[in-house]
Amino acid sequence: MLLKNSLRQIGRTKVKIISFLLLIMLAITFLSLGVNLWQASNENLKEYKKVFTTIGVVDQKENTVRVTETWDASTKEYTYQDEPIYDSILPVSLLNFEGVNYITPPEQRPYYGAYSPNIKIWLPEEEEIEIKRLGSIIEFMPYKDTIPRSPTKVKVTKVIWGISHKAGSDIWLCDHFNDNPGLLEAGKTYVTAIQSWPNMHLDSDPKAYYESNPYNPTISTQTNKSGKIIEEKLSFLENWEEVNAHFYENEDGQNWEALVEAYDRLINTFPVVPINNTKLLMDFHQGNVTISRGRDITMEEYENGEKVCIMPQVIVGRNNMKIGDKINLKLYFSNYEKSSSLTFFPSGTVSMDFTLLNAKGEAYPIFEDSYYEIVGIYSGTDQSNKPTGYELGNNAVIIPANSVKNSEENNIVSYGPMKGYTTSFQIPNGTTKEYMEKFQALGIDNLEISFYDGGYEKLASGMENLKMVALILVAVSGVTTLAILFFFIYLFITKQKKRTAIERSLGMSKKECILSMLYGILGVISIGAMVGSFLGFKITGVVMADSVGGEELYSTAFSNWVNNSDKMAKLSTSGTWNNPIIPILLSLIVILVAILISFLFIKNNLRAEPLGLLSKGEE
Repeated sequence: MLLKNSLRQIGRTKVKIISFLLLIMLAITFLSLGVNLWQASNENLKEYKKVFTTIGVVDQKENTVRVTETWDASTKEYTYQDEPIYDSILPVSLLNFEGVNYITPPEQRPYYGAYSPNIKIWLPEEEEIEIKRLGSIIEFMPYKDTIPRSPTKVKVTKVIWGISHKAGSDIWLCDHFNDNPGLLEAGKTYVTAIQSWPNMHLDSDPKAYYESNPYNPTISTQTNKSGKIIEEKLSFLENWEEVNAHFYENEDGQNWEALVEAYDRLINTFPVVPINNTKLLMDFHQGNVTISRGRDITMEEYENGEKVCIMPQVIVGRNNMKIGDKINLKLYFSNYEKSSSLTFFPSGTVSMDFTLLNAKGEAYPIFEDSYYEIVGIYSGTDQSNKPTGYELGNNAVIIPANSVKNSEENNIVSYGPMKGYTTSFQIPNGTTKEYMEKFQALGIDNLEISFYDGGYEKLASGMENLKMVALILVAVSGVTTLAILFFFIYLFITKQKKRTAIERSLGMSKKECILSMLYGILGVISIGAMVGSFLGFKITGVVMADSVGGEELYSTAFSNWVNNSDKMAKLSTSGTWNNPIIPILLSLIVILVAILISFLFIKNNLRAEPLGLLSKGEE
């Protein structure tokens, strides 16, 4: 009865009610839109922090450039290249400055050369191809006195290592990159290592289809951590050595024999990458490489130096290995100048700019011999033959850096300055600008830092702007909603004191009078609140879908302080705005506020004496 009476009273002012209903719906629609946008933006920002990581890479810039020349015997001309010159190799400790907040501190990581007994790296046909690529170690004898400025026919008298040539066969020897080669005397025997390729000399013998370039891999490139070569063995003037009756009994001859051990080991060598966080590897950070089976190494395992590893799918498949198996890694050299992909090309080619003998002329001894448990298997490596250094090398195994307990100080084949593919760190998302401000204050001019954030700053900036718009919308629409509620309730309660007086004169209790007023008002407000809240909720879904998309690519080209070469990052959003509880709660809050305001005005009505009100004119 009270509800019916309340609705009848409300129905007498249809124009006012409809106008109020439309106004309250519109106001609450904008309020709901603002609240939902704020919630969605906030949740997406949290999701971005989980999904994205910000990696910094460090390059030491050269102090000057030197032009070097290389002789080309086929064109009889020099070719010229720019070679960077560094006054000194800067330590990574320079990046540990005050006020910086690292998730993973900077590290200049090497890669290790390793092998494992009974582990197959190549298929039989692949191994044969690789041995041919590495060339041969031979003894040869010239047919006549000659200076090998162009392809000169010599006889192979012995094959020490390799399968490309046979004893008794002829090859065309050319000291291709030497502008002043020495004399080879007929009847004498020489030892050298050779690489062969199609003959490009236009003026050579037509039968010389291939030329063989001699080189001397017994000259050690072993360095210390200052980048200085340890010169215990003098460099030879020529790329070959004469073999006399007792040659292999002396040190020089034993060095060539040591090469056989080194090359046999090289065929079964694969790179091992020590790391403190897999995300520091660009292949993993950009999603080029993923763990297809098992799991990543945990931060606890990294910190404790646990003997665990992540293996490439190729090695695991060829050796019928599985998660939980253990592999014996024998580490015998380290390279701090290049990344693993610049030696062990992802395509499978091995390209060395260092030699395999130490300064004593011996094959590098094993410095770490441990068993590692396989916890993860990765796949997806790029097979291109033009590595940039940021890729994982062919068959690279990943281990915690702290798991290597023994020093490799006497096994360094090359050491160089910090490069983006060897030196990296992780900082919290969105702190690149703050980091650079603090770094630039140090005044270190010859270190260059670039950031890869996968597009986080672009996305986060957009979401922060959307969040600010949402807050403004909430503030404006919230004030508007309150104003409309006050006006409507004032109109339908304060202006109806006479109605309250009549109802009380007819014997209705104060409680019944309150309900009589509330039923109609709350009915209208409830409809407006619920329709407006859910309409705002639906509009939010459309806005967020247009802003973020179901699955989008975001380029870092627009991210502050971020290297533009960073690969686009893929983000799959799950619709974080899709929370129907928010419009329900918002409706309840609006209704509750309306009830409180109504009680304030109704209480004022009930204070007046009914006879006094009735004796006055219509208000």
